[in-house]
Amino acid sequence: MSLSDISLSSGMRSNLLSLQNTSELLDRTQNRLSTGKKVNTAIDNPVSFFAAQSLNSRASKIESLKDSMGQAIETVTAADKGITAINSMIEQAKAVAQSALSADNAEGTDGVSFVVTASSLSTSDTIAIGGLTLTAGTDFDIGTGSTADTDTAEAIVAAINASSTLSSAGYVASIDEDDNNNVVIRKAYTDLTTSSVTASANFGTEALVDKQDTELTNLQEQYNELLTQITELAEDSGYKGKNLLSDDDLAVKFEGNTLTVEGFDASATGLGISEIADSMEWRLHGTTTMESSLNELDDALDTLAMNSSKLSSNLSIITTREDFSTNMVNTLTEGSDALTLADTNEEGANMLMLQTRQSLATTALSLSAQAAQSVLKLF
Repeated sequence: MSLSDISLSSGMRSNLLSLQNTSELLDRTQNRLSTGKKVNTAIDNPVSFFAAQSLNSRASKIESLKDSMGQAIETVTAADKGITAINSMIEQAKAVAQSALSADNAEGTDGVSFVVTASSLSTSDTIAIGGLTLTAGTDFDIGTGSTADTDTAEAIVAAINASSTLSSAGYVASIDEDDNNNVVIRKAYTDLTTSSVTASANFGTEALVDKQDTELTNLQEQYNELLTQITELAEDSGYKGKNLLSDDDLAVKFEGNTLTVEGFDASATGLGISEIADSMEWRLHGTTTMESSLNELDDALDTLAMNSSKLSSNLSIITTREDFSTNMVNTLTEGSDALTLADTNEEGANMLMLQTRQSLATTALSLSAQAAQSVLKLF
């Protein structure tokens, strides 16, 4: 049965329609208060609904890109920490190479020795080394007494080491640790043979002295170990499969464009630092090779500084874009909320007003019904 099948007075029909409208408004207000939104579907307000949806979609996209930026920052930070550690290793390698420059380089070569017997020497006996001839009694004293042999040997060593001609050529003389009257002569970076030193027959036969396990050998081993550590540090500086110190590139996506962070090879080989492959390299080729190693280390430090600067610049860009993205997401969200969110204070006031109106409309409808019933009193 429809409403048209029932005859209502004009007042009752007006009050009924007012009550129905109030009920609809109450339902809408209750929905807004429960959801916190004044636009929940396209039916509520198509323009605001789809505009807010577009803003939220963009904010969601930027939020996902922001997560990617955060991971990119960690990747660049890992590379930067690797560079710092490699810098430290290179500085240590430089210290080792500098120590090698000041090491006793003659100890690492074959030398020549001869036995000193003072009682058999005369002022006509000589020792010829590197184009210089030392004469007994003139260039060195012949000892006497119980320690004559040792004294004479020490005098010969002092004479050789005091010669600017011999010292500038790299010759060094010493007393054999196991035999106090045995003089040992060596030359820096050069292996001597028995023909390199000529002594009078009274000195006895020259003998070859093998090279020793010297400080240079140890320094060279330390140097190579540091180069190995440099390479391993570079290999360990990756993050989630990306290693900027192993020549990987990192693509960082922003809204509308992409930044490519270029990596580089930070291994010892990639930095141009050569390993001392030959165990005799430093001992035989001396300052030339050591200075070459130092130059390579300095060049490597320059390369690291240049690439570190690039990474820092890229890190600054990514960090700035991440902050910008955070602010943009907030702006887009606020814009969407402005289109769809309800004012709870306003809706609360509306609820009270509508409840009052509903109560009044109900009372008015009741009064209209009572007026219609008054006709019954005529019977």
